[in-house]
Amino acid sequence: MIRNKRFGKACIALLGAAMTLLSSAAMADIMVMGGNPTGSLFYAQSQAIASTIGRHTDLRVDVLPQSSTVFFPMFMTGEADIGLASPIGALLAADAEGPYDGANGGKGYRMKTVMLGSPIRLSLVVRKGAGIDSVADLEGKRVVANYGAFAGSTITALAVLANGGLSRDDVSVVNVSSYPGGVRAVMEGRADAAVGSVGSGILQQLNAQSGAKILPIDPSEDAMARSKAVGPAFVPLLVEKGSSVGVAEDTYTLSYAETIYARPDLDHAKVTAVIDALWAHHDELPKVHRSLSTWTPDRFVSTQAALPYHPAAIAYYKEKGVWTDDMAQRQKQLLAEEAERAKR
Repeated sequence: MIRNKRFGKACIALLGAAMTLLSSAAMADIMVMGGNPTGSLFYAQSQAIASTIGRHTDLRVDVLPQSSTVFFPMFMTGEADIGLASPIGALLAADAEGPYDGANGGKGYRMKTVMLGSPIRLSLVVRKGAGIDSVADLEGKRVVANYGAFAGSTITALAVLANGGLSRDDVSVVNVSSYPGGVRAVMEGRADAAVGSVGSGILQQLNAQSGAKILPIDPSEDAMARSKAVGPAFVPLLVEKGSSVGVAEDTYTLSYAETIYARPDLDHAKVTAVIDALWAHHDELPKVHRSLSTWTPDRFVSTQAALPYHPAAIAYYKEKGVWTDDMAQRQKQLLAEEAERAKR
């Protein structure tokens, strides 16, 4: 009898503890972070960023494996809080252009910059040994240059082609629905070239199957002017030989600063918590994904920002002493551009 009573009390205690844990989980402060689909570099990086924030704050960050065409609209409904995206896609969303044509009554989607991070490295990738050594060699070839809702990848493909003096009219355009889908088209023989993000998982799959080769872009002023006419945020970046899959020799690629954006009404305390976690623990990021070795505080504040910074971010960076007069001027310019969009 005594044993049964003890057993009963133990069960009650365990049940109480379980209920407490369930209650705590139910009350957990959850944030949703937009990232690209599985297999993309952005998805892997989003997972690393989310897990780092989760370890050092009271926030649980769930990664939504969707492109910005899905999670930017969710900023307006409060279903998504932050997201990793390109400044190219963010500007299209803000201007209600491309896949966001007519969005929000033509006024586009509002969002704020939280921080700039690692530079992404992009070009067109082909199968090693395919006899394609330059962008110019793609004339008449099958190139993935329409990524549907993934507007950033479409713009990247067209910018690389323009860099090499080609346009969509000079190639046979292959259509896919996502960045990983483009590389898969090359793997399956349905395309000769597709956008390749240096360091992405899907690029490693292509390399394992048949070898991957990242085509070099021309960093000259004239060639970059052609690329910038397609995507103004692009800059040339040298990738050292052997540093990543598909790079057998020193190779210039197109690049831009990856950016974390937030819905404009996101609670200031949450924005501060996100920044503080990544500021203090950025050294943990490359342990999860090597490409994040350049996700460092010295890059968080930059005049390369395409959209205004969140007020909580500005306050944080001022406290750290990294919000300069040049940044204040850039913020003023970005706010003026935002105000003009609101008048449409």
